[in-house]
Amino acid sequence: MHHSLAAIIAFFAATAALAAPPKLAFQPAEKDTYVLDTGVLRGHLRLGGKNQGISALVDKESGLPIAADLGGGLLGYYRIFSTDTRYGDAARDWPTVAKLLPDGAVEVRWPATQEHPLELTAVYRIAAADTIDVETIVRPQRAMPGFEVFLASYFRPGFRAAVYVKPNSFARGKPEFLAADVNPLVDGSYLMFPRDRAAVQMIFDRRWERPPHPVQWSVTRWLAAPIAIRRHEPSGLTAVIMAPPDDCFAIAAPYNKTPPDGVSAHNSLYLSLFGRDLAAGQTARAHTRMVVAGKLTDQQVVERYEKYVKERQ
Repeated sequence: MHHSLAAIIAFFAATAALAAPPKLAFQPAEKDTYVLDTGVLRGHLRLGGKNQGISALVDKESGLPIAADLGGGLLGYYRIFSTDTRYGDAARDWPTVAKLLPDGAVEVRWPATQEHPLELTAVYRIAAADTIDVETIVRPQRAMPGFEVFLASYFRPGFRAAVYVKPNSFARGKPEFLAADVNPLVDGSYLMFPRDRAAVQMIFDRRWERPPHPVQWSVTRWLAAPIAIRRHEPSGLTAVIMAPPDDCFAIAAPYNKTPPDGVSAHNSLYLSLFGRDLAAGQTARAHTRMVVAGKLTDQQVVERYEKYVKERQ
């Protein structure tokens, strides 16, 4: 009787454990690496070495991998600028210090150095089973006019890019998701979708002309809001990257092209965060959200964005 009772208790304990919802928290793995399994998404966050960010991510229902095998992963820190200045080649070259926070978020810090005289901190948090948030916190040690953090995401092939833009000035219409498709005018350059004319002035203040790896941009349409998608057309799986309007002044992407060339093969999306003057010692914050869900329509993406902006207010 005693053994039967013990077996029953063990059975119900095991059943409860299996039925428990996945934790919306990162779990520590090997050095500088944290795993996630939300029940919808599975992957890991890597915060050391070249391939930083969400360096592996899989949609559990379809089994589709989302993050690129090589490169900077999803939501990884790439270039840091102020007016006519680039700090080193890329933030992913800088030493990091990462730790798991009590609520399951992960904090990573890039301490200031002579080459990059600013403290950079990021907090990655699983906001929902299909949603990952990143908060970017900076504190420059000297004045940095036109400050920018260029946040990069690299996707597997097969995810087609589109950006949420305003209608042309002389056309009537509503904001729409415009596919970032190649045409002869932009072939060989990367596409930039700025917020306004002030954003264009920052983009072309020579910050992107610095070696190594300068970039040629083609400015396209004005952003209606900082929202970009990459949609896997055969399955409808959609990855959305968004930011509040005041936190992001431009979105960049390589064009869609089949077969891919040296530009389109990057399969990336980039957010230009901040875009304002920072004083020495000033702490500033910017927020970014990534949503990955099956068959999200354009209208549903906009509704998710509007809800996000209300949360941030």
